[in-house]
Amino acid sequence: MSQLHRSYLYVPAHRGRFVEKAYDGDADAVVLDLEDGVPSTAKDEARKVAEEILSGDPPKPTYVRVNGPGTPWCRADIEAVAAPALRGLRLPKCERTDDIRQVSGWLDALGCRADIHLLIESAYGVEHAFQLVSASSRISMIGLGEADLRADLFAGSDEYALDLCRSKMVLVSRAAGLASPAQSVYPAVRDLAGLRESCTVGKAMGFFGRFAIHPDQIPVIHDVYSPTVEEIEEARLLIEALNSSVETDSHSVHLRGDGQLVAPPVIAKARRVLQLADALQEVAGA
Repeated sequence: MSQLHRSYLYVPAHRGRFVEKAYDGDADAVVLDLEDGVPSTAKDEARKVAEEILSGDPPKPTYVRVNGPGTPWCRADIEAVAAPALRGLRLPKCERTDDIRQVSGWLDALGCRADIHLLIESAYGVEHAFQLVSASSRISMIGLGEADLRADLFAGSDEYALDLCRSKMVLVSRAAGLASPAQSVYPAVRDLAGLRESCTVGKAMGFFGRFAIHPDQIPVIHDVYSPTVEEIEEARLLIEALNSSVETDSHSVHLRGDGQLVAPPVIAKARRVLQLADALQEVAGA
């Protein structure tokens, strides 16, 4: 069920007005939060709201961040939201493959086809990221919970203090055959210039799209992660120039009309640019 999204907007599921604004806004996808954004006294209320939304036909692709394995809420969260409308389950505090397999098994038993997104929030999780992402065929994305990870690493507040861990998420994603991961949230909501710089660096590192915690962040994220006219044209010319498109395996190359060899990852990137451009054109024309 994996899908290209430039932006995912987190919203605490128990905050009804914020939920309405999230679905009415410009984010490509909504993440109903049952975890950090919800106090323990409101967990049941948030779960019920998420269940009601997903029992219908939400107007945007909808994901849910459940409470982590080992908490008293995790299984109840999953049982409540495991509906056909659920695009993906964001699983926080991932450190053990057994936990991931258990969650995947719960989804199987509930007949839910949703993807799983892993959130890595500790040094141990980062070190074992490839084993974690290999624990279930449902996993379509891996990313960082940067606030908890920063605390675990005793890292400074500099925006780039976690770049080594971020790069590993990109590396692990590609090594596991997953699409490029989305960037974690940028917590300084009013610092839109800093958000733009961070997104630009993230795009150069190999990320695609970003999670947000405020609607004001969405236009900046879209501006950085939407393909430019130049990128679209370059991708179109590359695809049109191929005179051999037979792929035999992941290491095969393609011969362009000008005699240049083009590796599959370059072609895949060009096709993704065109796919996103087509999707954005459809949304604009709707």
